[in-house]
Amino acid sequence: MGEKRRKDQWTVSDDEKLAEIVISYVQNGKTQLEAFEEAAQQLGRTKQACGFRWNKTLRLQYGQVLESVRKRPKQMMRSHLKLALTNFEELTEAYHLLDIKYRELQTEHEKLVKWLHQGMNFVQKKETY
Repeated sequence: MGEKRRKDQWTVSDDEKLAEIVISYVQNGKTQLEAFEEAAQQLGRTKQACGFRWNKTLRLQYGQVLESVRKRPKQMMRSHLKLALTNFEELTEAYHLLDIKYRELQTEHEKLVKWLHQGMNFVQKKETY
């Protein structure tokens, strides 16, 4: 005769599947609640039962794994943010250098235009004599 299993009994396989789903969801930036919904569908349980099992039993067992998974995206985000800020600082510095060069060229241009006007005035005065 087959062994009867209570509906609320959890097998090692059920626990492993629940943990796999929760860790995967958190690693991909989703919430534990979303993971419980997915686990409920896959395990034929309610999301409340999955959440209770996770919080009461499995969280302690998989806590370190979950924490390391949670930290990874933040670390990646920090490195991307740091790179963006570095690039922004480089762009800002390049902009200021270009602005200085532009002003120098503008001054040089004004000097040349003034020189040309003086030359044209000189030529026109010579023609009138």
